[in-house]
Amino acid sequence: MRHFLRYSSVFMLFFLLAQISVAQKEKEYQTDSKKAIKIFEEALNLYRFVYYDQALEKLNEALAEDSNFIDVYVLKGQLYSDIRKPELAIQNYQKALSINPDFDHRLFYLSASVEADLLDLPQASAHIQTYLGFEDLSKLSRRRGEELKELIDYRMALVQNPVPFDPQNLGPKVNGPYTEHSPSLTADEQVLYYTRRMPAKRKGAGSVSDDEDLYLSNRQPDNTWGTAIDLGNDINTHYREGASCVSPDGKYLFFTSCDRPGGFGSCDLYLAIKSGDKWTKPRNLGQTINSSFWESQPSFSSDGRTLFYVSNKGGKGERDIWMIKIGNDGNWGTPINLSINTKGSDQSPFIHPDGKSFYFASNGHKGLGKHDLFMTTLLDDKGNCSEPINLGYPINSSEDDVSLMVSANGKTAYYASGMDGGFGEWDLYSFDLPEVVRPNKVTYSKGLVYDAETKQPVRAKFELIDIDSERPIVESYSDGENGEFLVCVPLSKDYALNVSAKGYLFFSENFSLKEVKDTNSYAFDVPLTPIREGASVILKNIFFETNKYNLKQTQQHTPENALARSNSLISSLQTHRSRIPEIHESSPPNNLDERE
Repeated sequence: MRHFLRYSSVFMLFFLLAQISVAQKEKEYQTDSKKAIKIFEEALNLYRFVYYDQALEKLNEALAEDSNFIDVYVLKGQLYSDIRKPELAIQNYQKALSINPDFDHRLFYLSASVEADLLDLPQASAHIQTYLGFEDLSKLSRRRGEELKELIDYRMALVQNPVPFDPQNLGPKVNGPYTEHSPSLTADEQVLYYTRRMPAKRKGAGSVSDDEDLYLSNRQPDNTWGTAIDLGNDINTHYREGASCVSPDGKYLFFTSCDRPGGFGSCDLYLAIKSGDKWTKPRNLGQTINSSFWESQPSFSSDGRTLFYVSNKGGKGERDIWMIKIGNDGNWGTPINLSINTKGSDQSPFIHPDGKSFYFASNGHKGLGKHDLFMTTLLDDKGNCSEPINLGYPINSSEDDVSLMVSANGKTAYYASGMDGGFGEWDLYSFDLPEVVRPNKVTYSKGLVYDAETKQPVRAKFELIDIDSERPIVESYSDGENGEFLVCVPLSKDYALNVSAKGYLFFSENFSLKEVKDTNSYAFDVPLTPIREGASVILKNIFFETNKYNLKQTQQHTPENALARSNSLISSLQTHRSRIPEIHESSPPNNLDERE
């Protein structure tokens, strides 16, 4: 809607400038000063060639000759609008109207459009009503005026019904004198990853005026955020790295890098994997995702299978949000264009760990500013979403509101803003999300997989299954260096946890969160028993009754049949889950994962 209205304003101005051009030919300017006319015509030519500074100087010279030269105020209004100074634009439109309100009724439309962007909504409403009161409007002009009125009314409703909003700056240890954006948080809310943009200093940055790097901050015992830590040379280079997301378990870091050797477009998506305390060498995600255009702003789902990202490679609009899944063969599937995309710019995707609640920024849906923040619900695996909900005023403002993520508990949101009072151009803030746009409650569970005899950590495959739907909600691996894993768990459900590793008996456990109301974390110790004669394992509640939600009773098995039953279990669940992939540095670029 706003994308269309933006072009409607340009369309209106085109005809006003056309009128001025006719006046130029017919010498019907709103002045008797030949000198002012000559100077104005010079300014008009400079404006057409986008020499804005020189055009503005000439326009001011023309006004020095005739301060009531209305044509000058119209052009100055548009020039200021072009360079994003709406306050000065509206001053000039209003001056033109005060000199001669009958000069051209389209001035009322242009004034209302700029006033709506400034959230001067009563004045905007008055001007659009005046515009629609002209009887000689064409059908197209009237339709555009009615659409602008609809937008003004929508904005008035949001402003008159504000949502609670108390943003808290994350502090000087996170925010610096320049720009911080794109926050991403691990599910336990202990580590914050984000992008910092600053003037380029490193040799090799080329013609890029700014450099971007990835940083992290650790939550402190007093609940503040610690000093920003550069992710180091394994991730950050003299190229631009930014717009990252970390998987909820903190193991996978997806990020954007621009103009790297071997890339496919201006900016590509890359992946680094954490092993212990170190990141592997990043690698390009390949041409299934990256194109010859621009890809950025990744968001990775907690199930370990779905990536959302933004591209301008061609879709519905200027920038679209895409979804892509990892197939059973470990390869990326086909990118899917989300139903929420518009003809404008749709970006800043964030999928909450509940797997359904989805947040994004757009200038194509009705809103308050240049980009507004919205929430929608993912309805299926085909990219269909519910009708987006505006997060409300004053979360959304007349400026760009982007780069939002929501903590696993669903209460706290983080975003970047250039609001007054910060430490730099843009800072990171947190705030309590209004109840109406909160996701489903999710907790997280940490686990430690280790050898039951030696107590040494074990790298193992694990899956968490929603017992009611018999579908896996998480599939991943424990860390090979320390044996740790972390999973996000929606409340009000029953779960089965299955863990397997080569040389060990199969492990299964189940737990219920159906009666749990809080979001406290849960811990799992997963001792794996080495396969040897005389060893036994208890397989708990792992076989589903036919056509029932109930599980069969716990069964105990000897090592002679434990592996067979484990394999039978894995085979029987194939219709409910895909095989768990693993990511290796040596995997080909178009293959995210590789089987063990």
